[in-house]
Amino acid sequence: TVAHFHDALIQVMKTPGFEARVSLLAPVVQTDFDLSTIGRIAIGRPWRSLGDAEQQAMTSLLHELVTTTYAARFGDYDGHAFNTLNSSAIAGNREQVKTELVTRSETVALDYMLIATDHGWKIYDVVANGVSDLALKRSNYASLIADGGVERVLEDIREGIARNRQSD
Repeated sequence: TVAHFHDALIQVMKTPGFEARVSLLAPVVQTDFDLSTIGRIAIGRPWRSLGDAEQQAMTSLLHELVTTTYAARFGDYDGHAFNTLNSSAIAGNREQVKTELVTRSETVALDYMLIATDHGWKIYDVVANGVSDLALKRSNYASLIADGGVERVLEDIREGIARNRQSD
């Protein structure tokens, strides 16, 4: 799963145009990420009170957010390389894959948290240089829920997508 995602990111970095990168990434994110687990953990307890349609809407927006975020951040290829360092079980159905992204100017530690699903291993968190994307989302979304409920979270995700689309 992680190798598949890294291969896609290299291809994306070599692809000019934001929308072309989004088109390449969208099916990869759908295949390689467990977006419902991301939504459930990021939203926390309020996730259970959402109906199926609301959970699906959240998952769909998270798909677009993840896709546009990677399309915005991985727009230029300059000899980047991903190295897989090791993997280890962290629970019965979870695994951590330690990797690094090597650029001309830096090396970024990227640890992927995966969960076993009926459709294989799926990414549910990416930890970059010790900072968990999922933990950041959960903290941010908790304050937004306190401020305006789940609708405020959806609004924030839409704003993030819009910012990503403006970055190109």
